[in-house]
Amino acid sequence: MGSDQSKITASANDATTATPATAAAKNGATAAVDGTTKKSDGTHWDPYSYFSPSINFPQDGPGPFALLILNQPIFNKSIFLNLWRKATLRVCADGGANRLFEALTPSERGLYLPTAIIGDLDSLRPSVRSFYSSHSVQINQDDDQNSTDFGKCMTFISLHDPSVCTESRRLSFRASIKPKKNADRTKKLAVVALGGFGGRMDQSFHSIHALYTSQQGEGIPRQVYLFSSESIAFLLRPGRNLLKTPRDHLGPSCGIIPVGGPAVVTTKGLEWNLEGQETRFGGLVSTSNHTVEDEVMVETTEQVLWTVEFRREREDREEVEEE
Repeated sequence: MGSDQSKITASANDATTATPATAAAKNGATAAVDGTTKKSDGTHWDPYSYFSPSINFPQDGPGPFALLILNQPIFNKSIFLNLWRKATLRVCADGGANRLFEALTPSERGLYLPTAIIGDLDSLRPSVRSFYSSHSVQINQDDDQNSTDFGKCMTFISLHDPSVCTESRRLSFRASIKPKKNADRTKKLAVVALGGFGGRMDQSFHSIHALYTSQQGEGIPRQVYLFSSESIAFLLRPGRNLLKTPRDHLGPSCGIIPVGGPAVVTTKGLEWNLEGQETRFGGLVSTSNHTVEDEVMVETTEQVLWTVEFRREREDREEVEEE
C-alpha cells in the first residue's frame, strides 16, 4: 500500500472499524457468475486462467468468454494470442480494429479475423475497414451518440451470446434473438475487454462504469474483466471472494477500490490486510497493496473493484528500460 492513506494505520477519522459482513455474505451466498466457481467457502476467481497458455478453454477454464478489443495498443502479443484462441466471440470496438491490424504481421492478418467491428466508426481507418470488409468481417456502424463504442459492443455480445440465445442473426445488429429456455438462470458469456484502461482518463472511468452496468438487468449478471498492458481489473461481489494470484504471473501490486460506494472489507494474503474496516473515497482506500500469497481472500459487504498487475509485464518493461 505504500502511502500513508492506504496503510491500515489510518486514524479513526479516516477509517472506521465496523461489523463484518452478514452471515449470508460470510457463507458466500452469492450467485456464481461467468469466470467464477461458487463453492461453500465463497466465490472463487482465477483471472490468470484466461491468458494462461497451459489452460484449455472451455473445458479446463472458468467458462466461455467474448474478447472485446478496444482502441489501445496491444503491447503483449503472447497474452493477446492466448486470449484470442480461447475466445468464443471476438469483437473490435471501432478503432480497436486498427489496433488488431497493427499487432499482426501481413501474413497473420487473414488468420485472425474478428466476428464483428462495432461503433460509430469515426476512428476506423479506411484501409483497415477495406481489408476486413474484403475478408467478409461484419462491420456495423451505429451513430448513436448517447452510447459509447464499448456499450455498443456489449449490446452486440448480448445479442450473440450462445449461452442464452438459440441463434445468432449476424446480419442484423439490432436483431431480435429468441432466448433459450431458462435463460434467466443461465450463466452469460463473460467479457474480457483488452485495452479497458490506460489511455484517456474519461474512457478508463467509462470502462469501470461498464463493469457496474453489466451487473444490471435480468438473470445472472455478466462478468466483465478489464485488461490493460499492465494489469487486470474486475468487480468482486458482496460476500467472501477467493482469488487465485499465482505470484509467478500476477502481482505483487494490487488494490481494492470502493468505486461504487463505501464497503466494509476484510482481507487475507496481502501485505497490509484490512480487518473489518470501511473503505471509501475520502477515507481509507487500499491502493498500492501487495499480494504475499498465491491466494487472496477478500470479504466485502458491497461490490468493490479489484486490480492486480501482470508480473511478467513489469519485468519485461524493466528489461527494456535497462537496454
